[in-house]
Amino acid sequence: MGCRRYLRLGSADELGKKVRIYEKVLNSVHEGIIITDPSGYVVFYNQELAVLEGLNKDDVIGKHLSEIYSQAPDTSEHLLVSRTSKPIRETYQKYFTRQGHEVHLVATTVPVLQNGELLAVYSLCRETTHLREVLLRTMQLQEIKEDSLEVGKKQGVQYPRAYFTFSDIISKSKAMETVINGAKRAMMGAANILIYGETGTGKELLVQSIHNGGPRRSHPFVAINCSAIPENLLETMLFGAVKGAYTGAIPTAGLFEYADEGTLYLDEINSMSIGLQAKLLRALQERNYRKVGSVAEIPLRCRIISSINIDPVTCLEKKCLREDLFYRLSVISLTLPPLRERKEDIPLLTDYFIKKHSPKNSLEKLELAQELVQGFQDYRWAGNIRELENAIESMICMSGDDLCLTREHLPSYLKQLMERGLMDALRGKNLALLSPFLMDTENIIVTDALKKHRGNLSHAAKELGILRQSLQYRIKKFGIEVEQFRR
Repeated sequence: MGCRRYLRLGSADELGKKVRIYEKVLNSVHEGIIITDPSGYVVFYNQELAVLEGLNKDDVIGKHLSEIYSQAPDTSEHLLVSRTSKPIRETYQKYFTRQGHEVHLVATTVPVLQNGELLAVYSLCRETTHLREVLLRTMQLQEIKEDSLEVGKKQGVQYPRAYFTFSDIISKSKAMETVINGAKRAMMGAANILIYGETGTGKELLVQSIHNGGPRRSHPFVAINCSAIPENLLETMLFGAVKGAYTGAIPTAGLFEYADEGTLYLDEINSMSIGLQAKLLRALQERNYRKVGSVAEIPLRCRIISSINIDPVTCLEKKCLREDLFYRLSVISLTLPPLRERKEDIPLLTDYFIKKHSPKNSLEKLELAQELVQGFQDYRWAGNIRELENAIESMICMSGDDLCLTREHLPSYLKQLMERGLMDALRGKNLALLSPFLMDTENIIVTDALKKHRGNLSHAAKELGILRQSLQYRIKKFGIEVEQFRR
């Protein structure tokens, strides 16, 4: 009863409430929405479309479409619907705003009619600009015709390359030696390889080394992060598409085709949707695939190397990865150890990254302060090698003219985490974290207090907040000569 009373068209106050509700709803949807009056003046423009077009909605509302977009009246689908009162269903549109921003959208434009009278026109828009850019950047391709791939090969097109080899892997640990030996044995075959490793452990470095060391090194190497691409785009990127497969589709060579007889690396494959995993499984089983929108079978020639950043048992239990696909991908399995399990490599990697990120014109060598050497060994490095490299690069940037990288140069989050680890050590949670520089710091604090109070033990102990007997113990432990402060 109350709901009916609230929603019926009544007073101006109730009408205003309804308008605010509608605006709130329309601004929360994931499609861009623009509404104009019959003459083409904007009466509503939601936040999603403002983001897609790079405009400020306050600068759009009240203006004519011709003031906002660089489109002639006869090419504007919105104005065409205003003239004809006939809807235009999903069509691909490419246009420019008056500020020069290029926009790619799939839009449906619909007239709002009452008793044959045109009240308004609205468009529902879905963005393709970002997805198109991702597609072009990841595949390193421009929009091509079906036969252009073979033409490109004959004309000597440069394919994506794998730059790293096993000699680029910096390690002296037994754990990494085992992985590298396994990878070298696997590189000469054609079996699918699945690599498990936490984020930042260097999975692609290992994959590129396998490609460059094997018989496929003269063929393309293509890598894609499955977690970074939306499902509908990822399918097109893998399999390719034919013209008309979906709105705005152009003939596209997928990564399977582009990799040819080389290597296709599927990173974080556990992020791929279960539906797409089923299509990938079929392609691997049959060694054939179909482009989106096509029924023609194409031979699958490339070797598939994939990786996961969650351990296999968890992947299967949580159904992040189909069990049948897992067994198809993991003919050969390799596990990269996290940095905390190969601590003997931390000094080697630290030296390497210091050299790598030192200023090119620097004549003097940067060094890590001795107080941090043990700290780096004790820290868990949740982000593994990538976190270590980022920390070193940050410290070098913040060091200025200093030649010694100290705790003061650490990223703030890392400094806090290391200090928290030391506090845990003081509470007895992990005594192994107590490093020599703590002793040095305590020595300095005690010495400064004694110097300030000219060797008066009672005054120094009071300032330090400890008993006189505790101060005497520390003086003896550090071998401090108190008499030197009484002169």
